[in-house]
Amino acid sequence: MVPGWDHENADIEELKGGLTNRVYHVRSNGQQCVLRLNADHGGTFNLDRTCELPILDAAAEAGLAPRILYSDAGAGILVTEYLDGTVWQEADLDSAESIEALAGLLRQVHELPPCCTRVDLVEIGSKYEEYLRTRHGLHAFASTCVRVIDEIPLHDQVVCCHNDVVAANVIESDSLKLIDWEYACDNDPLFDLASAIGFHNLDERRQQIFLSAYAGGADNELRERLNDQIRVFDAVQWLWLATRQLVSPHRDQAKRLEELQMRIQ
Repeated sequence: MVPGWDHENADIEELKGGLTNRVYHVRSNGQQCVLRLNADHGGTFNLDRTCELPILDAAAEAGLAPRILYSDAGAGILVTEYLDGTVWQEADLDSAESIEALAGLLRQVHELPPCCTRVDLVEIGSKYEEYLRTRHGLHAFASTCVRVIDEIPLHDQVVCCHNDVVAANVIESDSLKLIDWEYACDNDPLFDLASAIGFHNLDERRQQIFLSAYAGGADNELRERLNDQIRVFDAVQWLWLATRQLVSPHRDQAKRLEELQMRIQ
């Protein structure tokens, strides 16, 4: 279905770890690319990708993301260039220099044109909660997470956001770039910082470096707003991970769920 591909001679390697997609590293006709196929979960995990393609296109034009080589939204196909570089690990966020570089990357992301659709995290959380009703042990805390998300006030500042800024989505080549833009949408810019902080448990020192590098300083009001977004991200992360645990149980996931639950409570 992808023009120009000789599928009989293509070298296709599956990239593991996703829940919402099937992702492959493809080598064909001397070209390397990444193929993403939307996974079918009966609508439960189907994302609203309305903003993804225009944001990804703008991000690629600005040198912040891989270029789109082919897309067919109706068929659930996205092909992007393969970025030849180093994928960040959690340990990269131990370095103040790396944290400051990531802050600079996010400033550029937040300068991209908004897609004019604000992410509705309450609605997303409610969908996860509804799915988790099939597992009472996981659903019991899901409603608490949705309430936490709903109680955090929305800020007037809304910009184009990646919304999934974790180390595995950062590639260092000639410059820093972000991959996996499927959650991209307009949001509070501090949610992007919160995703890196909350997912990787950054301590107070690294949080302060991150916020100061991003904002050119950090007053109490900004710090409080970041704390709110970290709490929102923790709640979203718990819901996402609980859903993943339901689909593919794992001891480490169960442990992480307990850690997040203690933090959210």
